[in-house]
Amino acid sequence: MNVWHKDIPEKLSVFAWRLLRNRLPTKDNLLRRRVLHHDDTMCVGGCGCPETTVHLFLICDIFGSTWSFLWCWLGIDFVPSGVLGEHFDQFARMAGMPRCTHSFFRVIWLACVWVIWKERNNCVFKNAMSDPCNLFDKVNLNSFMWLKSNKPSFSYYYHDWCRHPLLYMGVSM
Repeated sequence: MNVWHKDIPEKLSVFAWRLLRNRLPTKDNLLRRRVLHHDDTMCVGGCGCPETTVHLFLICDIFGSTWSFLWCWLGIDFVPSGVLGEHFDQFARMAGMPRCTHSFFRVIWLACVWVIWKERNNCVFKNAMSDPCNLFDKVNLNSFMWLKSNKPSFSYYYHDWCRHPLLYMGVSM
């Protein structure tokens, strides 16, 4: 589970490292540390389930459904693991894809979990409402911006990235 990646901000690698070790201040972790009362542990997505790391990032109707938009955008059939570390490994080493794509998939996965966490915090602290389609757009933009600013060979336009991501990862169609 190598979350240390030269194409993303270092704070994101630290965040992902904490995420994969269940060290984020999700509501279940805050309850365990006696920061929250047991009446305040429901997911901020409004799905009525307790907020755990796995629920928030993989299962939640609002936040977790962002992955479906990603798979559709990438044109990939994906049966994800319910364990975050395995989910990361599966996504980063997409079966059947050339090795040159693994770095791109890692950036996209990291962008997705980062956007979910930031949006979750907007819901908690600013009473914002989230939409999976909007979250997907943010993942798309973040991944593009990180790749564009850190990969000199990535000389594509955002519109092209949105329309044909696999082509720009080196996968012939």
